[in-house]
Amino acid sequence: MENFLDLKKLNTFVKIAESGSFYKASMMLGYSPAAVSIQIQQLEVDLGMRLFDRLGKQVRLTDHGKQFYPYAEKILMLNEEAKESLIRTDDMLTGELRIGTIDSICDTLFPQVLAEFYEKNPNVNVEVRVCTPSELFEGIKHNNIDIMLLLDKPSVSKDFVADIQMETEVVFCASRNHPLACKNEIELSEILSYPCILTEKNASYRYILESKLSELGLGIKPSIESQNTNLIIKLLCNNMGYSLLPRFLIEPKLRDNTLAVLPIKDFHIKVNYQVLHKKDKFVNRQMESFINMLEKQAGILQVSNP
Repeated sequence: MENFLDLKKLNTFVKIAESGSFYKASMMLGYSPAAVSIQIQQLEVDLGMRLFDRLGKQVRLTDHGKQFYPYAEKILMLNEEAKESLIRTDDMLTGELRIGTIDSICDTLFPQVLAEFYEKNPNVNVEVRVCTPSELFEGIKHNNIDIMLLLDKPSVSKDFVADIQMETEVVFCASRNHPLACKNEIELSEILSYPCILTEKNASYRYILESKLSELGLGIKPSIESQNTNLIIKLLCNNMGYSLLPRFLIEPKLRDNTLAVLPIKDFHIKVNYQVLHKKDKFVNRQMESFINMLEKQAGILQVSNP
């Protein structure tokens, strides 16, 4: 069993476990499918146990494979940590950074930080995935994403580390020319009678809205639904209805007096802007640098939107 610590074999094993496919793992690693199969066969011989059940095109970890997976992951992580410790802190960053986020953050907060990161670290290969919250959690769980950014209820899972956790207000908003924009206080039942534009069903703050309305025996039916927050904001600016959005996303339009917050009586919603990574994952220099930039941005948002 002395050869089972071959890092190349361990990396191949982890990639297959995460992707559920020998073929997908070969594409990620740049090997031929035959080479991947040979590496796993050798690893299974070295360990003296079967790691995968191959059921046609489906691949599943055996009980031994499930037991071995966290150890393989830790060994690879420690290898990265050891290499990182030998790099001088003033050396230019290289490697890759895989970021997952939701559409509303990708359209608004993300471009500024990404541009700053690229300017300072042009040799880091950045991969950005725009996903639903459930897809983000699945991606980070299987180590396909290094850092994820989302708007949701506070994460209490022991599987994740919260690098940033910032509560933010979600508001009803509309064009300054909307019939309700001149009112100092609006009854909830009144605004529900007007056309609205909402994010896709089950998106975090829409889900919270519909849950609260359901408790009050009320409902809401949007005239337009879109996961693209920029599109929603543009439609609002054209006075095509009202929406419910995190305040920081529309702050520029509030400042230039294009949009207005609609003051709904006794109705408040808040979500958390969160940056998370997988617990026990080694935070490399590129992750640390990007998280630091996000923390700086979050600090500015908190000051401007208390």
